[in-house]
Amino acid sequence: MGGHDHHNHEDPHCHIIHDRRMLWIVLILNAFMFFLELWQGVKADSSALLADSMDFFSDSLSYIITLYVIQKHIHIRAKAALVKAALMLVLAGVALTQGAFNLIEQTTPIYSTMGWVGTLALIVNITSALLLYSSRGRDSNMRSVWLCSRNDAFANILILCAAYLVYITGSLYPDLAVALGIAWLEGSAAIKIIHHAKSELRS
Repeated sequence: MGGHDHHNHEDPHCHIIHDRRMLWIVLILNAFMFFLELWQGVKADSSALLADSMDFFSDSLSYIITLYVIQKHIHIRAKAALVKAALMLVLAGVALTQGAFNLIEQTTPIYSTMGWVGTLALIVNITSALLLYSSRGRDSNMRSVWLCSRNDAFANILILCAAYLVYITGSLYPDLAVALGIAWLEGSAAIKIIHHAKSELRS
């Protein structure tokens, strides 16, 4: 009986069912946060929240792609990971552009909105990262979705720090700095995913 349970635990089909269930949960959470952060980011004039909403959009699309390719050949999954990495690089550029516009307009964001939205986003990303943790070593595709959630949790901590600094300084620069930080996190994670996916394509 113990050996039979161990066999079930190692069954790739069981892994796929588990991964798909986790992906659906985090997809719903991230899609909700994308719309919330986009709405509140515009209302609060926060480039950091808008940049983070783009992360949630990227993650949601990433989970949809991953759900589609999860049972396909590793080369197809690796190519999907490359597409997601390219999207992450594009969104890093979007965050930089948004920050530049805020700098030109000299618009100070609403720190209270940054605070409560950033806290909710942090909770969602920590939950997502924990749900995906056991699947992170499966392939480049699952690694990419786990990296997205982990990096976004770091970004949310930065947003909370920025909200406090905006509060005590009355300056837009902490918000801008975090937008730049989110862009850097997106870019560095994308490069890691590209390297991993290329190694799988060569195998």
